[in-house]
Amino acid sequence: MRRDSGFTAYEVAVTLAIVAIMATVSMPSFLSWLTAHRLRGAAINLMADMEMAKIRAIRENTFVAVKLESDKYLIFIDNGAGGGVAGDWNRTGSEHLVIDRWLPSGVSIPLAEVTLDQKRVRFTSRGLPAELLNAELIPLVNRAGRRDIRLNRLGRVWIE
Repeated sequence: MRRDSGFTAYEVAVTLAIVAIMATVSMPSFLSWLTAHRLRGAAINLMADMEMAKIRAIRENTFVAVKLESDKYLIFIDNGAGGGVAGDWNRTGSEHLVIDRWLPSGVSIPLAEVTLDQKRVRFTSRGLPAELLNAELIPLVNRAGRRDIRLNRLGRVWIE
């Protein structure tokens, strides 16, 4: 049996140096991909959740409200359950919370650029956004750039 089997300290040091160099070269491109992926994923999630809110309003035959904040958004059934008033934009009593979604790290909604009145929209029982006259803008931003979500008065939601 040999007692000198295994790696020498020199071989381990060279291997670690090669791994460190490879990580240094590949890490910036991975980080830029990750920030772009977070922005794209947040835009897709918001678009899908708005579509789901529209469908939920039709299915429940009531208002479904979407309230935007800079780092998250809420979607809830605004039917006045539990003593509230239907369509009052406030989640009161036992109105069902559908989604309370936080945006990914680094992604935000610049509220100053949102064209929705008071940073909220409400879908009616016909699936139409109430009080909407034009195509409205909901921007999402991070270091990788910007994605704009549009909502028109017929309830169509898309990413630009």
